[in-house]
Amino acid sequence: MVCLGCECYTRLLQLLVYMIRGLIMRGKKVISFFLGTMMCFLVGCTSSNTIEVEENKTLSKDFNNINIMIDPRIELLSVIFYLSPTYNNETSSIIPEDISYKKDVEKYFKEYKDHKAVKMFELMYKEGFAYDAPPTSMLFLTNTPVLKIKENIDKDDYMYTQCMERAGGEDRFIRFIEELNKFCEESNFYDFYNKHIDYYNKILDNTIKGLKDVDYISQMEEYYGKKQNSYNIILSGMLYANNYGPRIKDTSGNFDIYSIQGSFDIEDDLPKFDDEEFFKYLVRHEFGHSFVNPVTTDNIDTVNKYENLYTPIESEMKKQAYSNWDTSLNEHIVRAVVIRMTEINDGKNEAEKYIDKERKSSFIYIDDIVNLLKDEYEPNRDKYSTFEDFYPNILKLLDDLSKK
Repeated sequence: MVCLGCECYTRLLQLLVYMIRGLIMRGKKVISFFLGTMMCFLVGCTSSNTIEVEENKTLSKDFNNINIMIDPRIELLSVIFYLSPTYNNETSSIIPEDISYKKDVEKYFKEYKDHKAVKMFELMYKEGFAYDAPPTSMLFLTNTPVLKIKENIDKDDYMYTQCMERAGGEDRFIRFIEELNKFCEESNFYDFYNKHIDYYNKILDNTIKGLKDVDYISQMEEYYGKKQNSYNIILSGMLYANNYGPRIKDTSGNFDIYSIQGSFDIEDDLPKFDDEEFFKYLVRHEFGHSFVNPVTTDNIDTVNKYENLYTPIESEMKKQAYSNWDTSLNEHIVRAVVIRMTEINDGKNEAEKYIDKERKSSFIYIDDIVNLLKDEYEPNRDKYSTFEDFYPNILKLLDDLSKK
């Protein structure tokens, strides 16, 4: 759809009325005259007014300072995942049950399995564009059906530079966007998304209805001593058991943080996201990365001095997609904070379940970090107003562990 502006639109209607009257009064000889006039009018009008393509709308509902949403960019990506046999088979990223939405995707898009966008994604995936990189990269873009990098994205931020590196460079990523736009146009993704608006709203309503009225964001901001610009949870009708926590920085220095969540079950033909324990853990965990990871990045030279700590856990960490030391460290810290927040807000028994799980998952430094938070950070918040102020203590702990 195009927007020509109110004035141009009025002039166009007037011209159409004049043409019809002329045809009635003078006969068919005037057709060429009026068509020529219309072409001149349209060329002149569109040359002086920006043509805007109507976007698919993000569906969003507020829940205790969290925007819970369905995002057309992530829905498009999940279709590409579904059509990509290598990615889907190796990551189990698509919901296994044959829900009606999945059947609709198959029926609507099956003829595009060999589309260049799918083939290009497969190649990029094999070369490292995997896990959190594809969904995070979509958040740098405008909505479907015409994707382009937003003008206010801070391209110097580590999240953007990492994603571009894993995509094979910004130029390659832009070529991928171009293929996605062709996919949207040729398949009419715009229409597919809009026809499922009611389905998406049911997912949102059912999720919010099943959650407790708890302000997890205030709990996190109090613990980390910092606020973010916005908190956003993206639910997907197709993604399964994969969850990511990126943050997007704009040119004003603001951070919008996200938790992109796959479902964990099906009920009444709808993906489920409303298990309270599952929900609060993911909020605390995925949003926690946006508080922790940047501080680690700011101290990366010092962090890397203790890379020997990765050696005893490397094999098990790589099985969980934590393929380097700083990623593993961030997971340790975020999980330790979740444990402490759980004990503070939900009780010691709940926290013990989490810490036992992390020990069994080879997070062998979890007890040391938990104890450091409990014994030094929490009793001395007058000294450490933010988690960033406290981070040198974690570096000191790494030094001690490394010497051992």
